[in-house]
Amino acid sequence: SIVFGGSFLLFAWKHHSYFLGVTGFLVGGWVGLMLNSHLQPAGGGVTPMLYLATCAVGGAFIATCWRRFVGILLGGFTVAILGSVLFPSYFRPGDHTLSAISMAFLLGGGLGAIFPKFFFIFNSSLIGAVFVTYGISAAIVSKLIGEVKADLAVLVHLCIFLPMLLFGMMYQLTTSQHESIADDDAAPRRAPAQA
Repeated sequence: SIVFGGSFLLFAWKHHSYFLGVTGFLVGGWVGLMLNSHLQPAGGGVTPMLYLATCAVGGAFIATCWRRFVGILLGGFTVAILGSVLFPSYFRPGDHTLSAISMAFLLGGGLGAIFPKFFFIFNSSLIGAVFVTYGISAAIVSKLIGEVKADLAVLVHLCIFLPMLLFGMMYQLTTSQHESIADDDAAPRRAPAQA
């Protein structure tokens, strides 16, 4: 868990094609399993592996080929989730207002289209920080603090998570200052003909 999360924290932008492919593969497989449960007839039919494999490969292809689209999805997802956490009165559990979620996703998607690199770095740092926090908490912290109140345990985990998130974001943003996402690169220009 620590190694996997650390690789997201340190190398997600440097090797973003790989990490986008892996993320697209996992999300595509998850969507494939959801489609299987919704579309498969009651008496059987197509094996779940076909849905899983097809959607996983399709997700990896989409994630690596259309990076700006992935930036739009990451931006929309991030703003919708942050909106539901920061403004819970607009996102009541069980009564999800379609307009609030749609507006948050559209706002985030627009920001993701403008700043796809930031949302990729933020989300990969978030994934990395979650895995590293889990690994450190399971391997070290739980043995040190033992049985404590839930409030103190949350505070200890937060003291691990927030520095990891900030470190991942700052490290990736500083080491990739002059790099852009591959979709943003200008088309190659021909050299002028010499007479």
